Amino acid sequence: MDLPSLFSASLGFFKKDTSPSTSGENTPARTLSPSNSISSFLDIEDEASTAGPRPRGSPLKYMTHGHGHGSDGTDAEDEQELSLRYLTLPLLKLAVKTYQPQEGGVSAGGQGWNVLVDGQQVDSLGVKGDPKFLVNTIRTVFSSSQALNSSFLADDNRAHPSGLDIPSIREAYDILLHLEPKELFVMTLVNALEILLSKLHLNLKRLQSSSAKPLRQILILLENPLFRESTYHDSLLKKLCLVVGGLRSKSRATVSDWLSSYDSNNFSTIVSTFHQYIDSHFNPTSRPDEALICCIKVLSTLYHANERAPQPLHPISSFYNMTLSRKPNFKEEYRIWKRTLDKSPPVTDFSFFNYPFLFDPVAKSRIMHIDAMVQMSLEFEDAFVHQALVIHAQRFLIDSPKVEKLEEDLKRQTNPFLVLEIRRDRFVGDVLNQITKKEADLKKPLKVKFVGGGEEGMDQGGVQKEFFQVLVGMLLDPSYGMFTYDDETRFSWINGASLEPERHFELIGTVFGLALYNGVMVGVNFPRLFWKKILDEVPTLADVKEAFPSLGRGLEQLLEWEDGDVADIFLRTFEISYDVYGQVKSFPLVDGGEELLVTNENRKEYVDLYVQHYTVQSVKRQFSAFRRGFWKVCGGKALQMCRPSELELMVCGIPSMNLDFVALEETAQYDDGYEPSHYVIEWFWDIVHEMNLEKKKKLLEFVTASDRVPAKGLGGLTFVIQRNGPDSDR
Repeated sequence: MDLPSLFSASLGFFKKDTSPSTSGENTPARTLSPSNSISSFLDIEDEASTAGPRPRGSPLKYMTHGHGHGSDGTDAEDEQELSLRYLTLPLLKLAVKTYQPQEGGVSAGGQGWNVLVDGQQVDSLGVKGDPKFLVNTIRTVFSSSQALNSSFLADDNRAHPSGLDIPSIREAYDILLHLEPKELFVMTLVNALEILLSKLHLNLKRLQSSSAKPLRQILILLENPLFRESTYHDSLLKKLCLVVGGLRSKSRATVSDWLSSYDSNNFSTIVSTFHQYIDSHFNPTSRPDEALICCIKVLSTLYHANERAPQPLHPISSFYNMTLSRKPNFKEEYRIWKRTLDKSPPVTDFSFFNYPFLFDPVAKSRIMHIDAMVQMSLEFEDAFVHQALVIHAQRFLIDSPKVEKLEEDLKRQTNPFLVLEIRRDRFVGDVLNQITKKEADLKKPLKVKFVGGGEEGMDQGGVQKEFFQVLVGMLLDPSYGMFTYDDETRFSWINGASLEPERHFELIGTVFGLALYNGVMVGVNFPRLFWKKILDEVPTLADVKEAFPSLGRGLEQLLEWEDGDVADIFLRTFEISYDVYGQVKSFPLVDGGEELLVTNENRKEYVDLYVQHYTVQSVKRQFSAFRRGFWKVCGGKALQMCRPSELELMVCGIPSMNLDFVALEETAQYDDGYEPSHYVIEWFWDIVHEMNLEKKKKLLEFVTASDRVPAKGLGGLTFVIQRNGPDSDR
């Protein structure tokens, strides 16, 4: 008898029904003890058959199934069946081959294997053609935390920080989910997973021990393709959300750290799975249940994994959830969010707004707009209260000479708007002076009034846009000396050598804050580094490469140089030099830096110090004042929700590389007798759609004071076409 046949025959002794032996005799099922005969025979632990450290002893496990009472009232004999007590890819292929033998010794996975027992190859597990052994194995491994945590361990701990053989897990699922009959094996797996997830949810404390090893099963579960199918969202994915989202922050941090080592494609697949759950379970008319809250927490874990990765695994925009960015009641959610921040009753621990990575820039613009409106309404209320007090006081002081002075002193407080009266010939000076005097009114809605020179017009929106366009253009002009301009990148940057007082930079920051606060885009082109600093994020070499390409390339070349020591080639010391009004000035990066050579050993420190000095220290006085003015107007939790790229989009809009005037036409409004079918309107749009990009940009700038597209797109603009007087022959 060959070894595989002997092995298959031996397994038959452990079935309830008798099986014919190779000699043709029937042997009772319990005449052999399942102790040493098979377990010692199948001690599969050699290097050719395993994929890493395994539990000691045989991979086989005996499952006992009770059958209740017999007809005579006595206990019926229990059935003992075999299964694997953990899985490796070779063991799974061996079990599958027994169930579905293929010619040439090839498994269902399409590859050969080599499992040895006592130096000889074993190529079958269970009885050929009988699925029971395979079904028992699926049931045993995927319903037990211990079994699953012992499965798919890698032979090289450097392969993945979790210690798992991730590719083998994926291949194993592919094999299991393509077995026929599919219903038998899929339902066995589903039932086992339901049992496991229920046990994990009830015993979360055990999952959060001091060791990270029990968390391995989380990754194995996340790899399961069944969770991506909507059919199993309520039975499986919901429970997985409860388990992973219910972990303590330390345990979720461990899972996050493991996920940060994933490949981008499979990481993105996992992210999209939980987005699908939100899309199908979010209800804007009711508060989220525990499972949906836990799903949000799982996505938060994935988001932080993406942030920890050396290179982003997943575009930030792919974390935006369109359902949450469009469907919630934003005003109601804002109230709940403020209660979570203020800890005010009724106390709630959850708000979607506490997870800003889920919201796209359009949604964040709405949140900031609501936040601004709330602050403006408070200023309105204060103004009307002050006005009532003035009227009340006038009744008692009607004949007093102090009334005129009293009214003059309180006029500002009773005005619900921040009104700036500007003379065009003294534009910048008037703006800065009035902002200084009216600092207490900065949270009120802005109204601009141009006065003098025969021009008297109150702002209805268009004047405000022109105001910011002209003012920002003047302030950023290099001739003012407060900002510089790079012809190569076309970026403006704050002038660290400027001698202007901090108060002026603070006022300029206030102007930019007013633009954002009042929902007006400004035509500026700052590098991303500028917005990172506004949000107090640490600059990196990558930021320098974008903002100052020549400098960035030089520093990168210094770091990557391999042909000898950089001290002999670059001849640099620990100091930084740059032009200050035509004179080159040097500043040491460390004490005695002018004498300390940059070498291969210390070049990383040199580059870090250089970046820090150039982007932070050299502009610290001016930029700190600018940021202080900006935050004075629109700083707060709503602003902290934004990433630098999103803040840039809100302030500056999108560069107009492709202008969708079709969307603008679809949302345009008409007044004074015009309508979409009017021949003049049809002519207008025919002409607009025939324009080239440059002419479209000029039209957009004429209408909005900026040629950049707002975050909501052109369809989000308020665009009204109305008659300018009656028809004429002109």
